[in-house]
Amino acid sequence: MLGYILRRIAAAIPIGLIVTFGVFALVFLMPGDPIRALAGDKPFPPTVMAAKRAQFHLDDPFFVQYLLMMRDTFTGHFGTTFAGADIGEQLKLRIPVTLRLALLSYFFEWLCGLLFGIYAGFRRNGIVDRLLLLATLLILAIPSLVSTFTAQYVFGVKLKWLPVSGILDGFPTSYLLPAMVIGVLGFAGLGRLTRTSVVETVNADFVKTARSKGLSEGRILWRHILPNALLPVITYLGLDLAGMFAGAIITESIFNLPGLGQFLFQSIQMKEGGVVVILTTLAFVSFIVINLLVDVLYGVVDPRVRA
Repeated sequence: MLGYILRRIAAAIPIGLIVTFGVFALVFLMPGDPIRALAGDKPFPPTVMAAKRAQFHLDDPFFVQYLLMMRDTFTGHFGTTFAGADIGEQLKLRIPVTLRLALLSYFFEWLCGLLFGIYAGFRRNGIVDRLLLLATLLILAIPSLVSTFTAQYVFGVKLKWLPVSGILDGFPTSYLLPAMVIGVLGFAGLGRLTRTSVVETVNADFVKTARSKGLSEGRILWRHILPNALLPVITYLGLDLAGMFAGAIITESIFNLPGLGQFLFQSIQMKEGGVVVILTTLAFVSFIVINLLVDVLYGVVDPRVRA
């Protein structure tokens, strides 16, 4: 297992370099001058502009800027944003916000998705199965932005049950509404996947054999159906991480949550290639770690994988 993990990490290194290079190139090619945009309606004097551009190496060739940025990233000297904010301090403040939002979103998504998916698959064509199908079709048919603004208007503005923006109300109150929006959007895919996988496993020959031996339905579910049905669901866990971070970019911006998603959105607007690459690298490393944990879970759920 250790050798497998090391091979996966070694394979991820060139992919990570390609990803960071591509992201930095896209930010570099965006039109506009970030220093002029930072100045706003009152532009800096030419000497200040020149000093700012020299400070951030904006007059250097593309490859020089990329190598300097990678050096700072790997050495941990992140520097400051164009506006003068310390990037390291920003990460310390924003990472907990995104983690809280992600964990709460995962809680809603996985609790509802697994429970409804398992029950609907085990009781196929029942009332829960039909309701799950209807709910997932509605969720998938409505654009995510429409769902987000609708939830914000209904539960925040009209009913006043939850705050519509910011984190002044603390955890979990400030995070409940955006977490439920992300969780419900992810619940649709997870619920359908779990239901389909359970249905396929229920009809397998080894389940029919277990029933013919007189085993109870509970024992069949926990000992025979779920260990096999949850394998594709575990795979979904790794893929869901990327979607969760992408959703956080939109959700944190709409709900004004000072997390990594909002930081990334603001950095793209300001053409801060270094910050964008740092955040992209964090997301990529997290994605690799999660996928390694998924492989380990595969071995726990299905002993054949360890063979």
